[in-house]
Amino acid sequence: MANLNVSSPAGFVTLNLTTQTNAFSITGSTASWSATTASVITVPALQDITVTNSNGTFRWVQMDNTSRFVVATPATNSLNFNIVLDQTSFYTGAGSTPGIFNLSNLKSRVYFQFYWGGVDSSTGAANSRYIVGSGFVTGLAPKATPDQPVWMSPLVIEVDGSYYPNTLV
Repeated sequence: MANLNVSSPAGFVTLNLTTQTNAFSITGSTASWSATTASVITVPALQDITVTNSNGTFRWVQMDNTSRFVVATPATNSLNFNIVLDQTSFYTGAGSTPGIFNLSNLKSRVYFQFYWGGVDSSTGAANSRYIVGSGFVTGLAPKATPDQPVWMSPLVIEVDGSYYPNTLV
């Protein structure tokens, strides 16, 4: 069994965001990332990462059976993070992609690429696992306290549709 390791600098997770409408192309159940790095924000200092794929269910009972029946309904997908705020990624952005604050404030669709093991396509490591998709940035709530003297915020990407899993080969 091979674990997805995030305990070394080479294994940290990576989140890339862009507003480019041609960021990836979908073929069947897979997607290819095609965004140029000039307009891609690589979100630094990710913490407490949760990738949610929550299928709903519909249940019913029939008069001729003592057990319930169930079918899966469409999933609610989201990426949830806590981030340490970085002035460039939070306010400035990259190229034509505004900062995270404006992505949320302007309700802009984002295209994301999330690497489970931190390796991205620029390094070209074989068998790197990642997902791509699109959605909207929500859930920002920056705060700082005397015990936490840097600004931190939750960051949620509400996924519009499905995740598209990929593996670099």
